[in-house]
Amino acid sequence: MSDNNPYSQQPPFPQAGSGAQSSGAPSPGAQSPGVQPPGTQPPGAPPRSAKFVGLAWSSLILGIVGLVGSPVIIFNNITAIAAGVGLILGIIALFGSKKIVAGIGVVLCVAAVAVTVVVQQNAVEELDRITDEFDASLDGTSSTVEPAPSLPDPEPVDEVTQPETNERNYIPMQLEDEAWVGPPGDARGSTGTSFAIDSVEADPGCHAYGTPPESGHTLLLHVRVATGSDQLAAMDAAGVVNPLSFVEIGADGVSHPADIGTCTDFEDQLSSNFGVNQKYSGTIEIVVPEASGTLALDPGAMAEGPSGWEWTY
Repeated sequence: MSDNNPYSQQPPFPQAGSGAQSSGAPSPGAQSPGVQPPGTQPPGAPPRSAKFVGLAWSSLILGIVGLVGSPVIIFNNITAIAAGVGLILGIIALFGSKKIVAGIGVVLCVAAVAVTVVVQQNAVEELDRITDEFDASLDGTSSTVEPAPSLPDPEPVDEVTQPETNERNYIPMQLEDEAWVGPPGDARGSTGTSFAIDSVEADPGCHAYGTPPESGHTLLLHVRVATGSDQLAAMDAAGVVNPLSFVEIGADGVSHPADIGTCTDFEDQLSSNFGVNQKYSGTIEIVVPEASGTLALDPGAMAEGPSGWEWTY
C-alpha cells in the first residue's frame, strides 16, 4: 500500500530552524560569503588613529594670529614668536593625519614671520629718515641763528686806596688839609663827612668868664666840617672831632691825652651834633703839656685802617 501512495515519493519538508532550504537558493536576506557591507572594517583589522590633529590645528591658528598681527609695530614681535612656534608644530603635524591643515598652517606661519621682518625693516628705515631730517633741520637752524650779543666786560672796581701812614699808623696832615670820615669803600665820596684844622692858637687870651689851665698850655683849634648824605657818617664824625679824641706827642715821643679847656668863649665852640648835607665851623679848646709839637686825632675806632691823623703845629 505504501507503493500506491502518491505522496510517498516526495521529499520531506525541511525542519524549522534548520537554516537551509532544499532548493539551495539563497534567501532574500542572506549574504554571499566573503562580502562585507560598506562602511565596516573586516574582522580583526586595527582602528584608524588620528595622529597630530591638535598640532595641525594649533599651527593653523598660530599662523593666522601671526599673519594678522604682523603689520602692527611692536605687537608683531609677539605674533612673530607665535608664528615661529606654529611653524614647528605644523612641521611635526605634517607626519600626521591632517596634512592639509598642517601644510596651510606652515605656509601661514612662514608668511607671518616674513611680513613681520619686512614691516620692522621698513619701520627702522623710516625712523632713520626722520632722525636724519630732524638733525639736518637742527643744523640748518643753528647756522642761521645769530649769536647772542656778548655783554661788555665789567669795569674793574678800583680798590680803596688807603693813604700812607707813618710809624705810629697816623696819616700825616698839614693844616687846612681835609680828612674824611665815611662808609668803607666810598673814600672821599659824597656820602661821607670831611673836616679840616685850619689853624692852631697856643695860649690865647681867656674870655672874661674863662678859666686858664692850672698847668700846661691851651690850644685853640679852628675847625670846619662838611657832612654828606650819610647820616651814620655824620654821627661818626661827631664822635671823632671832639676834644677827648686828641693826643699830644711830646718831643720825647711820649703821648699825652688832651684835656678839655675852659679858657675861651664857649659860644665859638664847634657843634657836637652834625646833620646831613651841612657845613659847620668853630673852635675846639684843649689843654696839652707843650705849646708846640705834634698833635694827633685818635678816635680809637678804626681797627682795620689808620689809627687817626697827625698835625705838626
